Amino acid sequence: MMSATWAAAIKVISANGMRDVIADIKSGFEAASGRRLDVTVVETGEIRRRVLAGEAFDVIIVPRGTADELETQGRVAPGATPLIRINLGLAVRAGAAPPDTGTPGALRRTFLAARTVLITDPATGGISGVHLMEVLDRLGIADEMKGRLVPGRGGGLHAERVARGEADLAVQAEHEIRSVPGATFLAYPTEFQRSIVFVAGVGTTSADPVTAKTFIAFLQGPEATAAIKARWLTPA
Repeated sequence: MMSATWAAAIKVISANGMRDVIADIKSGFEAASGRRLDVTVVETGEIRRRVLAGEAFDVIIVPRGTADELETQGRVAPGATPLIRINLGLAVRAGAAPPDTGTPGALRRTFLAARTVLITDPATGGISGVHLMEVLDRLGIADEMKGRLVPGRGGGLHAERVARGEADLAVQAEHEIRSVPGATFLAYPTEFQRSIVFVAGVGTTSADPVTAKTFIAFLQGPEATAAIKARWLTPA
């Protein structure tokens, strides 16, 4: 029979950047702590909507800017802990000479040469999709690209479809692209590069802030650090 301690799950709500790492270390934390993790992974914008609507959680893992906003709103306790740093870029199919993305002009030509570009739907608040729309606007081609952008939801790896030849480009986080065999990662030009730090915070209404902090500490430990590096992520 499940013990009372084990039954009291720690509720974690996380943006997609930490999805695979949490999956990798979940069983290790549960075995070490005797506490079950109840994990929800959705896009940042959806997390923000849920939390501001009153959804309860013990631990939240989101980009720093979102954590700061939710702290100001009284939903996240002060002192969120940096976990990872991610970069954004483009995916192309491996094997051929990659297009040039080294300058704004080259990136503009690369986008305009593409027939299909897979992106994370900006409406979900996914950082790669939101950032892309800012880039296209700065390049002056937002209207020209509208019919070529294929938005997706649910945190899938867009680069998998590029590797299968189903799209010309995909825009996503670097680690999500590098983890796909048959896809090549292309960085944005310096002017458009963006690095996002994900942090972990404790919910102000957490029923067990002590164990919540224990889980965050576990995310900084050797098992989690190894998982972070194995997933092409950079510890913050």
